Amino acid sequence: MQRSVPITLAALAVLTPLAAAIVVAQTITTYRWVDAQGVVHYSDTPQPGAQVIQLQSAQTYHATPAPPPPPAAKATATNTDPNSPYQSCGIAQPASEASFFAPESVPVSVQLAPGLRAGDDLTVTVDGAELAAVAPGRYQVTAPERGAHTVNVAVHDADGKQVCRAAPVTFYVQQPSLLSPTSPARGH
Repeated sequence: MQRSVPITLAALAVLTPLAAAIVVAQTITTYRWVDAQGVVHYSDTPQPGAQVIQLQSAQTYHATPAPPPPPAAKATATNTDPNSPYQSCGIAQPASEASFFAPESVPVSVQLAPGLRAGDDLTVTVDGAELAAVAPGRYQVTAPERGAHTVNVAVHDADGKQVCRAAPVTFYVQQPSLLSPTSPARGH
C-alpha cells in the first residue's frame, strides 16, 4: 500500500522522523510528485511521474569537551614586612573575577594565618569604602551596584604599621536591564 501525505503539519510529522533516519542512513532517496488536485506528496516509494530527490545527511556538530574549571581561588597574601607576624592574609570570598547576577548582597570572607592578634586592626574595603564585619572574618557588600568592584584587605598593628596586605580581588555585578519587559525593577 502506497501512502502519501499532503504538505501540512502532517508532512512535518512524517519528515521529522525521516530526517532522523537520514542521520543514521547518511543519504536516502525520496520521491516528490504533485497529484491531480495540485497537492505535493513525498514518499520513499517510487510513484509514476515522481521526481527523485537525494536528501543529504543532516548537519551535525560535535563539541569539544569543555575545559575543566579553574581551581578554586586560594587566599593569597602579600606581607609588607618580612618579619610580619602573619604567615598569610587573603581574600577567600568572592573568588577573583567572579560574576554575580542581581545579588542582594555579596559575601566577603577573609583568611588570616595565624588569626588576628590582639591590638591589630583588620581593614576590608570595597572600592575604597570600609566594610563592617558581620562576623569574625566575614563581611557583606549590601545591594552592590552594577559593574566591577575591588576588595582590598590589610592588617595594621597597634602602631598603625601595615603588617600584611592581601592581593586585591575584583568581582562583577550584573543587573537586569530596566528596559526589559520582564525586569523585576518594573514591578511586574
